[in-house]
Amino acid sequence: MVSRRQIKQAIKVLEEACEEEFSGVRYELKNALATAKELMEESDKKILALSHDQGMSQIVFGFSEDYVKNVDIKHSKLVSNFINLWCTRQADWRYPWCFVCPNHVDYVYHAVKSHIVYVCTNHFEEKELIHKALTKVAKTDRAQATMFRVKPLEFTGHIRDQHVPFYQIGTALSFDYLPYLSIEQIRIFISSLEKILRPGGQALLHYADGEHKLEWESFINKEISFCSQDMLDQIAQDSNLKSEFFHIDTKYSFVVLTKPGAKVSIKGHLTKIEPGY
Repeated sequence: MVSRRQIKQAIKVLEEACEEEFSGVRYELKNALATAKELMEESDKKILALSHDQGMSQIVFGFSEDYVKNVDIKHSKLVSNFINLWCTRQADWRYPWCFVCPNHVDYVYHAVKSHIVYVCTNHFEEKELIHKALTKVAKTDRAQATMFRVKPLEFTGHIRDQHVPFYQIGTALSFDYLPYLSIEQIRIFISSLEKILRPGGQALLHYADGEHKLEWESFINKEISFCSQDMLDQIAQDSNLKSEFFHIDTKYSFVVLTKPGAKVSIKGHLTKIEPGY
């Protein structure tokens, strides 16, 4: 089985070939091009219908909160290295972080250099989260339990202002979440990210690109919902966010969303961190 991305590339090649003076094969090329376009259009219609039917993807695919919680997550070394490097480059105590964690909190420890860390999860209590984070790093004055704010995770894609303050977050991250949401839920989630990010803030989101062969097969087998780079790029544009894409490994593509503007802070030094509510 070829991927949708390969079919799109083939269509482009056929279109270019039809412009050339290949009189002997032009008829065959045009027929092949028409067939390829017809197959792609049919595939697009099916994806659109299924994505629409997903509505709340939990219904069609069974991607409930409990299902996602129990998915066996294994990040390859390539994926882990990519995430770790990106997080390291984001370290800045002046700006709060926000993690969206439906399954694990493996990378939350990176945020201990920040002032306040919001963690949207329904499966980890603050004590457990703090233990996981602080065992990864040397316990310094900055690595305090009071910096963590555990907030509820909504599987609709919404992030509420009463949970995570709007226009304050410098860095947001989400892993193993988007592949189990419908397109509409992803749209809501990215719109929520635009609201919580401050100007110049960035979000690193993991998604599974259904245009690739293995991800397409996983979608057909109802292991993940369908999403693609083109879809995410359009959703990001609709939310006035810039997007940059990275394909790292099977089922692990990433998009970095950036909110326009300069990231600035009036903080000149660390202040005392009060317990969260």
